[in-house]
Amino acid sequence: MSNWLYQVRLKLSKELSNALRTNQPSTRADQIRTIASNYNMNIVCTFDAFQEYCNEAEQNGIESYPLYEWTKEVTNDPAKRQKHLKSFAFYKGLDQIYEKQIAVKIHQEIDAIRDDLDILEVRLIDSNPANNPQPPKTQSET
Repeated sequence: MSNWLYQVRLKLSKELSNALRTNQPSTRADQIRTIASNYNMNIVCTFDAFQEYCNEAEQNGIESYPLYEWTKEVTNDPAKRQKHLKSFAFYKGLDQIYEKQIAVKIHQEIDAIRDDLDILEVRLIDSNPANNPQPPKTQSET
């Protein structure tokens, strides 16, 4: 049995992303919000999470935030900004990763409502570093 934790990530259309980010009603956005609520989860836009990290670092002193420079560069790059504005993840409270059985159930429910127009991709990610690209440890690694 693995000790890895998991996360469900989505790649969405610009329209669905906007509906979720601005809390606008939309059939598909409402379905995603309901799934998140059913599992006590939050649906979080990657770009917004990056922005929040940068804002917190700037308020508290960037020297304590090792990924600040990398994250700030990502949020300021127009192409990366567009990519991350359409990327979402389910968080369990403040936890970005959680038990596999919950992640699998969420993945299945999202997959059941998935289409190629709004929900472009659904991925189940594990916390094993060997399976995922890792952010740089320092600014010089970018």
